[in-house]
Amino acid sequence: MTIDELIENLRGQQHIANEEKTKLEEEFADTKLNPYGITSIDFSRRQELYELMIKLQGGIEALELAKTECNLG
Repeated sequence: MTIDELIENLRGQQHIANEEKTKLEEEFADTKLNPYGITSIDFSRRQELYELMIKLQGGIEALELAKTECNLG
């Protein structure tokens, strides 16, 4: 697998995580202000997705830096 393929793979994973996080946030917005409507599990899942997106972005940037520094692109 090339560096470009790895970068695209990470971008794809990041896109999927972002879509899932956006869907959760839309569900939060649609839920009436009800103490039982949104659980801490829902918020926890959103936080996990956000953290995953940050890690994937770091991986993308590291691969792009490696590609640039090693003159692979």
